[in-house]
Amino acid sequence: MVYLSKNLEKMASALQPYNYITYKPDYYIFNTNTGCEYHCYFFDFGTAFSDYPDLASKVFGFNLELKYKPGNKTIGLDKRIAITIATIIKTFLNEKENVVVYICDTSDNHEKARFHKFTNWFKTYNDGNIIQLKGVIHTGDINILNAMLIHKNNSQLNDFIEAYEIITGIYTKPDDDELNNMLNEPEW
Repeated sequence: MVYLSKNLEKMASALQPYNYITYKPDYYIFNTNTGCEYHCYFFDFGTAFSDYPDLASKVFGFNLELKYKPGNKTIGLDKRIAITIATIIKTFLNEKENVVVYICDTSDNHEKARFHKFTNWFKTYNDGNIIQLKGVIHTGDINILNAMLIHKNNSQLNDFIEAYEIITGIYTKPDDDELNNMLNEPEW
């Protein structure tokens, strides 16, 4: 019976976000069971929406950084990281005024993995209150994968969607089928 109880306790723990510290407004720190320290934060991304002054002050970028990893430990699959990130983003968006834009870093050629991971986290842990728009910005030889997250009850929902579509070139970017095909190309 004790074994069953410990397994249930372990399973319940795996479904909970890590405790996180709000270091300063919009900046969060949490540690995993393996001793890794993550920092995630929101930053002003209004410049990208500068043509939309009514919206710009409510647009934030999001970043997640692994700040410390003990020794040569492999991080492995840790669902609690995803739950923690989803919880932080949902809390931020619950104000129903802000939007979050996530841009996949292209500096190390791992942007496709980041995009898939972020998209899967969103699908898995979205409670139906957050809308995700996915896009790709073509700039020369670089394709910048990105997503915008917005609360479905945001009073400026349609304005944000329209601005995002124009900024990311929705009218000239590939449709979802082409985006999915591009993500599955071998060079990614």
